Amino acid sequence: MFMQMFGHEATKILDYVECFPNGAGKGKKMTAECAAAGLEGFPTWFINGKILSGDQELEVLAEASGFVGEGTEQPKGISQN
Repeated sequence: MFMQMFGHEATKILDYVECFPNGAGKGKKMTAECAAAGLEGFPTWFINGKILSGDQELEVLAEASGFVGEGTEQPKGISQN
């Protein structure tokens, strides 16, 4: 899903961990890193100390990360200098 949303190039600028590299399914285990993080839903986003689980609108991810790009509003509490 991550690759569908952002494209393969996003892995160059975003940290990405595949919890089920061989595909999810009955009897398949997630990677130790994901299990240790206590993940229960996918995708899970770790942004600026916040954890967002499940599908998120791009606007929610942009606000959580403080991203400001063309066509986005300035996040609350952040000034452009």
